[in-house]
Amino acid sequence: MNLSPDQLLTNLLDDHQPKKLLLVGGEKPPAIQQYLANQNDNSINLTTLIDPSLLSNIESRFDFCLITPDFIEQDKQAGIELLAGIRNRLCHHIYLFIPLSEHISTIEGWTEKDLFSLGLKRLVQFKSKEPNLEEDNNTASILNCFAYQIESYIKKRDWNNARFWANPEQFDKHWW
Repeated sequence: MNLSPDQLLTNLLDDHQPKKLLLVGGEKPPAIQQYLANQNDNSINLTTLIDPSLLSNIESRFDFCLITPDFIEQDKQAGIELLAGIRNRLCHHIYLFIPLSEHISTIEGWTEKDLFSLGLKRLVQFKSKEPNLEEDNNTASILNCFAYQIESYIKKRDWNNARFWANPEQFDKHWW
């Protein structure tokens, strides 16, 4: 199954049916425009965050967050703080599109390990057919979609229940 980034985003929006969207980055993808146009009741709230320093001003929670590649043009530490802030305070469904060449980003030295350390998982890789002429080694750029979904972040452990507890009658009563 070969999906384009817009098709994947359309499928994700259809699956989640978000009412409050956070878009981080300057460009509004066609899939977002189409989703907003298809909603007849105009009850979709889209918030666009272009300046990451304004993240602290946002108080409300969002159902869906899309982070486009142009957010990474800032320095890496600010990007990590932005991702962690969105993950911790604003949204439990985050989708990040980032160009990687092999395991290293073409922008500001991001690696997939940086994204894994923030709890994101690779959802899809989109390989382009033409090489990226801006790079010295002439390798093909790979657009990746990473996702953070709170439901799949921490798996429920089957051993953490009264059956495996030293004092089953005390399970889930006392915390230390």
